[in-house]
Amino acid sequence: MSTENYFQVFRSAIARIYNKNGKVVGAGFLVSQYHLLTCAHVVTAALGITTNTQDSPSETIEVDFPLIAPGQKVTAKVVFWQPVNPGQTKEDIAGLQIEETLPTGVSPVQLVTTSDYWQHKFRIFGFPQGHDTGVWADGELRDIQATRWIQIEAIKVPGYQIEPGFSGSPIWDESLQGVVGMAVAAEKKREGVKAAFMIPTTVLFEAWSLLNQSIQQQSINSSPSLSRVQEIKARELNKRLVILEGDYEAVYNQFNETQNAETKNQIQRQLNRLEQEMNEVIEKLKMIGS
Repeated sequence: MSTENYFQVFRSAIARIYNKNGKVVGAGFLVSQYHLLTCAHVVTAALGITTNTQDSPSETIEVDFPLIAPGQKVTAKVVFWQPVNPGQTKEDIAGLQIEETLPTGVSPVQLVTTSDYWQHKFRIFGFPQGHDTGVWADGELRDIQATRWIQIEAIKVPGYQIEPGFSGSPIWDESLQGVVGMAVAAEKKREGVKAAFMIPTTVLFEAWSLLNQSIQQQSINSSPSLSRVQEIKARELNKRLVILEGDYEAVYNQFNETQNAETKNQIQRQLNRLEQEMNEVIEKLKMIGS
């Protein structure tokens, strides 16, 4: 795939997240055929609940894809929840499951990892106050903090800086031609400083197991020269994988909400079984794509 095609996929994955009154509160991005990633604090802003809400919200959220199908809103529900807990590595992350048919042209983004971020050029699209249609910013990546977040800087003057409204946006790495992280916070204490922070994909993968499954699935889907029979098998296996992923998330939420030790053990066995089934489906997909 060419650089331009990769970036077009990036644009098609960017989501705009609304609150109950129809106001834009932040961004997200498609990471699988049915799942979005965003910040937990964007979700709490959308639902009008406290920022540090610890329990996974149950209300639905409206999103659209402004660079592909502006105004064609779909609903989504929270299926993965790591609430705001300052100082912790895997905090402020939310996974949403789309509950309706996506608009034509929308597709999951390409996620990549690296251990060397310094001076990589990046692009980002977000929705700062007064810009509900979105604006672009760019800059350079710096390096890791103690929390494992990565410092990013918008180095152009003039130019948009990373500020509230960019939260939940994917960070496109020009060198790696893929998304290396999610914007999570901007510098607020120092006037004139155009720095912010992202949660790198390495941390996102550790936090939400579905992301690893999705990357493997995307790799299979992009395999060239499948026969008609192989395409049918791959499509059916992908359908099965999506169902298993949904079941896993539902059971995982039950596990987090349950206090009884015996019930937790039973749910853990369910999770182990579902994970085994997902891995078996993935192995079958790999065999088709090899």
